[in-house]
Amino acid sequence: MIRINLIPYRAARRQHQTVQHVSAFAAVVVLACLLALGVHTMASLQLADVKEQTIVLQQQNIDLKKKIGKIKDLDSLRSNVERKLTIVDRLQEGRFHSLHTLHAIADLIPQNVWLDSIKDKGRDIELAGLAESNKAVASFMRKLDQSAIFSNIRLGEITRIKKNGLPLRRFSLKIARVEANKSDAAASNNGKAS
Repeated sequence: MIRINLIPYRAARRQHQTVQHVSAFAAVVVLACLLALGVHTMASLQLADVKEQTIVLQQQNIDLKKKIGKIKDLDSLRSNVERKLTIVDRLQEGRFHSLHTLHAIADLIPQNVWLDSIKDKGRDIELAGLAESNKAVASFMRKLDQSAIFSNIRLGEITRIKKNGLPLRRFSLKIARVEANKSDAAASNNGKAS
């Protein structure tokens, strides 16, 4: 009978299986390392992208803050312009208000009365001048009193003087200007009464 010794075959097979297991384990370890390296590389790239986007967003934030500062400056500039326009409108209104007042006084002055000065103090006006007689001053005061533009006519003083040998009266009056809306209402009431 022939005897075959299988022990070296089993040892070789066991050794071959051990090498296969070690190779498989090494392949798994290498694959795991490559996978970890790939994940790390992807994470690093994503982190770099996020950092880059953060830098871009910070720059945009700085630009927007500058624009917001300009907008705030524009708002303050606009409010200053509006305030100045309001002042200009009030001055324009006052200018024409004074013009209308002077025109009304000029229409009411009798021929024998002359004004030396007119002082406009807002609502109150001071008039000073010369007249031929007390009667001329009284006539002027009556005309002022009948006007819808003026009220509260008060005689300050009246004195006799001689100028170029002519007897005259120096007088001063204080009158109040009626506000525009009150004079418009009075004029419309006078128009309805007619």
